[in-house]
Amino acid sequence: MKKINLFKDEKEILEILQKYGEGYIVGGYVRDSLLGIEPSDCDFVTNLDYSKLLEIFKDFSPKEIGKHFGIIQIIYNGKSYEIAKYRKDIGVPEDRKKQEVEFTNNIMEDLKRRDFTINAIAYDGKNFRYVEGAEEDLKNKTLRFVGDPIARIKEDPLRIMRFIRFLATKNLKSGFEIEKLKDYLYLLDKISMERIRDEFNKIILSKDIENALSILEKSGVLEYIIPEWSATIGFDQKNSHHYLTVDEHIKKVVSLCDEDLELRIAALLHDIGKPQTFTLDSEGKGHFYNHEIESAKIAESILKRMKYSTKISDNIKNLVLYHLNTFKNSGRKYVKKLINEMGKDEILKLFKLMEFDRIAHNPPYDFRSLNELKRLYNEIIEKDEAVSIKDLKISGKDIIELGVAQGKEVGLVLKLIFERVLEDSSLNERKILIKLAKEIIDKKD
Repeated sequence: MKKINLFKDEKEILEILQKYGEGYIVGGYVRDSLLGIEPSDCDFVTNLDYSKLLEIFKDFSPKEIGKHFGIIQIIYNGKSYEIAKYRKDIGVPEDRKKQEVEFTNNIMEDLKRRDFTINAIAYDGKNFRYVEGAEEDLKNKTLRFVGDPIARIKEDPLRIMRFIRFLATKNLKSGFEIEKLKDYLYLLDKISMERIRDEFNKIILSKDIENALSILEKSGVLEYIIPEWSATIGFDQKNSHHYLTVDEHIKKVVSLCDEDLELRIAALLHDIGKPQTFTLDSEGKGHFYNHEIESAKIAESILKRMKYSTKISDNIKNLVLYHLNTFKNSGRKYVKKLINEMGKDEILKLFKLMEFDRIAHNPPYDFRSLNELKRLYNEIIEKDEAVSIKDLKISGKDIIELGVAQGKEVGLVLKLIFERVLEDSSLNERKILIKLAKEIIDKKD
């Protein structure tokens, strides 16, 4: 294996460890460096006891982050590093957090407990130590479990997700039959949805998203996480505008998306309600009336189940709900409604989703309605037109001063004024709005 060029701080930490005992850099830092990928976090292991680590790094803000596992965190020149005592796992617990460990003075014992061979490599600044097969797998860019794959998965079922993530994001070949992962998906029930979701996010943001989706499908993980996906598989749309089945169309749209989490998940879910809304007309042509509404409902349920934040869930749900683009929803008032509900930045993601959705249809591609949406959006933003009641140049206080009692009536008058301004932005001047308010109040009286 080629020598790894370490930065000054990493060298110095190794030197401190090796002054008192053994010290190695392990894990992702070594793996990525040897794969030619820019490494990120740098973790260390040693034969030194936990108490000794706290003592020798007392000047570097040592923090106990895993006494049970013999791990401390230090701050060295403003950057955090983790240092762990060599250990081996004892037994296979129901909950990985309750894993029993036994400390050891043997680096090889520590490496054997790791998930994949290319992660089971240690570097002391000069020499490497690694498990059997690691060097060959690294050379061939093959992802393989350390020892018995099933035992490694049972030790920590999240390794199923990590296996897929590494395949998708590190440009690796699989040393394990991907389809066999289906037999062990039930073990993921032991893992919190938050941890599964976080791995899924990393997979869905892969540069090679087509490969990522293929692996998610082959492994059965996509249907495990999103059971609603199964209804889309092979679903014939029976429509001349579509040359792809529903699942193929969705995957095509996702593959066109930027590496943006909300956009890619919205693309994945934008047509998930199509099978439930499918109808055939008298000529045998398929239709999916209101599929965007059904898809948004299903998306909301999926996102809640996967425990996404309210903000992310709302953004994705709105992208799904409004992705359908026709001339009927390309007017000025509609664009203002979108800006008000979604925000200026999110609507730009919506435009992308609309475009990619169109490209995944049969050509020729008609972007006229989308271009009109974009033109109106740019004009509204440039002129700083009112898109919500708070943008009106009149307030509830003004309405009260005109003689309306505090309460719902004030909001109702403002709403009626806003409806007029949506139709004609030139009305949003204080004097004009006061006059308009008086007219509305007089009519009510």
